[in-house]
Amino acid sequence: MKTYLPKIDRLNRTVDEQPRKWHVIDANGAVLGKVATTAADLLRGKNKPTFTPHLDTGDF
Repeated sequence: MKTYLPKIDRLNRTVDEQPRKWHVIDANGAVLGKVATTAADLLRGKNKPTFTPHLDTGDF
């Protein structure tokens, strides 16, 4: 497995410059644990192909 190392220009971006999306989760009639897992994955950025545990790549 290759190690992902971002380029310097990506590390120097501010929060406003990083492409992030807002997600609205409808929890009506859903199991609380599954909604919490979905929300946590979106906040950490696990749905993105560039996910790396040591970088903040999540959405809002």
